[in-house]
Amino acid sequence: MATSTKQNLSLGKLRRAVDGNDSYTAPMSMSKASGSSATSPAPVKMSDFSISAVNEGLSGFTYLFEQTAENYEMEFSNEGSLFNKRIANRTENLSWSFDGNLDVTFGGADYIAQVTAGTITNTGGAIAGTFNQSGSIKAKFAEDGQSDGFNDHATRYNTSVSKSIEIVDTYGGVPVCLLFGSPVSKSDGSVVKVEDLNIGDEILSVSLQGSTDESSGNWKNDVFNQSGSFTQHSSSVKRVMYEFSQHYYDINSGSEYITGEHHMLFRQAGNENWTWQTAPNFSVGDYLMDKQGNEVAISSLEQHINPDGYEVVQLDVEPDDFYIGQTFLVHNKGSDDEPTYPSTKFTTAPGDRTIAGSLGDTIIVDEAMTIQLANGSGNTAITKTQTSAGAVTLTIALSTSGDPGTSGTDNSGTGFISFPKNDLNFQSGTLHFRIKAVAAGSGDGTGSATISFTNNGVTNSDLDLTLNFT
Repeated sequence: MATSTKQNLSLGKLRRAVDGNDSYTAPMSMSKASGSSATSPAPVKMSDFSISAVNEGLSGFTYLFEQTAENYEMEFSNEGSLFNKRIANRTENLSWSFDGNLDVTFGGADYIAQVTAGTITNTGGAIAGTFNQSGSIKAKFAEDGQSDGFNDHATRYNTSVSKSIEIVDTYGGVPVCLLFGSPVSKSDGSVVKVEDLNIGDEILSVSLQGSTDESSGNWKNDVFNQSGSFTQHSSSVKRVMYEFSQHYYDINSGSEYITGEHHMLFRQAGNENWTWQTAPNFSVGDYLMDKQGNEVAISSLEQHINPDGYEVVQLDVEPDDFYIGQTFLVHNKGSDDEPTYPSTKFTTAPGDRTIAGSLGDTIIVDEAMTIQLANGSGNTAITKTQTSAGAVTLTIALSTSGDPGTSGTDNSGTGFISFPKNDLNFQSGTLHFRIKAVAAGSGDGTGSATISFTNNGVTNSDLDLTLNFT
């Protein structure tokens, strides 16, 4: 229940809460309080407007980009069915404020406030983040601004609750980062979330003899041939920055969540040397280095994309410029260039094909065709454009695991399905497929068709089919 047993609730105070009229003796009814205009309104209870508590804190992003807006919300416990609709959504019942050096404005500002960050001026050639702003967003629930409101029984009524935030200067900072929540090993053996690291913390690193300092040379060209000779030591956190990234990579099903710009110590399969490389250039079967100096094969690599962005944390460590992330050795914060994101790309599309036979035939192409996709997002659509050859019906069998075979169902294939297929769960890797042509016993059996693959707004239409059934 929203209220305690036998608790006194005032109809006059309820009137003030829902319409601002502070006359306790003015006419008021429960149906009027509910906002109902029905001649036979549904039954309404006082507890429908009540809560037991204002929850601690506010919900919303901890890090807010300059010149952007995010919603922050006050949350309640055991709210009655009409509380949000009739009380919480009245701006008169909530007040919003901030402290610190934040430059923000509020919009809406009922129980949900839109907080807009101003512009951060980056002067003097300072690197990204130098002028980040920090402080707290605060909100107070008090009906019509009164300390003795209808819900004055609620815990934290007429009491400020807050959310600490940082406004991030977006000038220049590449989000070469770990995903918010990633565990990082400290040199003392403890493990903390990356966002909980503090300046001066010692985190686990690995010795790389002959490495180039990022301040004195192009470390991206470093080559190491030290398999089995890596030793552990520590690096000190000198800077913690908070960013947003529109994407991240999941390596080995949760072993590392990292942005695509972040360099990791990497060895390509078949090459004995280790270099610095980024996730878009990895392939299953390549190797990364763990905290014990062991090489670990990449067994899976999956990209996640969200235009609204993911919260990520960027570190600067010294004296070395690299450290152990969640699992693997990663490089430092990198450059101060504008962010770039890997583009969606189809490659190695099959060449043109001819499917020929007699009217009445059913023909399945004699081998699987493939197309590769990198940096995709969401579903892949497969469509067909066919000109003439009205007597020929084309279907397609698809598999992300291997040749779907003449049955269409091998390697977890879809079976032979009609065009279009708009919801294939395929973002990267190799797509295997076979085409089936079924020709009627009579009619036009000659013409052409184009098979198109589309993901994330990018389309490949390189596969042209010539149909010749006579």
